[in-house]
Amino acid sequence: MRITVVTPPSQNVEPYIPILEANGVKVDHNGIHPDADFILMTTQAWLHLVHMFHGTFPKIPIVSLTLDFYKTVWTAPNPHGYNWELYRDYLKKSKELWCISNEVITRMGEEGIDTEKCKLMKIWARFFDYNNEIKDDRYILKTIRPYIADKNYGWLEKACQELDIPLKSPNHGASEEQYRKLIAECSFMCTDYHETSTGGLGLLEGYKLGKASVISDSIYEGARDYLGDRAIYFNDNSYEDFKRVIKETWDNTPQLDISECESFCSQHPTIEDNVKFMIERLNYLKEQED
Repeated sequence: MRITVVTPPSQNVEPYIPILEANGVKVDHNGIHPDADFILMTTQAWLHLVHMFHGTFPKIPIVSLTLDFYKTVWTAPNPHGYNWELYRDYLKKSKELWCISNEVITRMGEEGIDTEKCKLMKIWARFFDYNNEIKDDRYILKTIRPYIADKNYGWLEKACQELDIPLKSPNHGASEEQYRKLIAECSFMCTDYHETSTGGLGLLEGYKLGKASVISDSIYEGARDYLGDRAIYFNDNSYEDFKRVIKETWDNTPQLDISECESFCSQHPTIEDNVKFMIERLNYLKEQED
């Protein structure tokens, strides 16, 4: 098996490569060989490479690992200049689509992409053991990056200001140690957005340390697949309900059983589980091609 993996620097995708290779898969990272069995597309950000490789070798099938699928975020105001229509065309061309939440699959269907080709693959999380004290330093933590086009953008900042509650989020350049400290010492975590693919894997990483999470009940909130009934939900259609949930959770911060949280997180797919899934699916697709 030989595949091309197209990905920018990514802490989620690049770690797959050495494990794929250790399992006998020859990987060309952002390069292509005429004998490649598949092109693995992992992001819209480097679509130009997929487009170039496909143009040169149009018979090599494409498989997509779809991490994010936010049409509203990408098309307005689209600061990155993503070519939404071209990306959608390549998703339609893909032999199979590995989607990291049901939110992604739902959006695929709405964009006219055959959901029969979609396979749910919950992505691995970078769980960590925190060697210092896990405590409540009385602040809410928001780990997900800004999506200004999301309809709920700014809700958490507004509520915390109105309720006089401290709010923190990691700086883009925060070290791993700083990031872990923010999680380990927060009161609870929150993603206020209407639509995300996972809610930010920091929610799951924090849950392992006994940190509760507040998320939307929107069908487009992918964190529902990762936390299920472990999350605290607010009505996606009501800022007032969101503010109420934030206040109630702040006034009565959940004291979770860390050992039980660890047990729950131990059932989440590992990076090795993800790679096993990939290889099984690629072998199946190769057999179909042959």
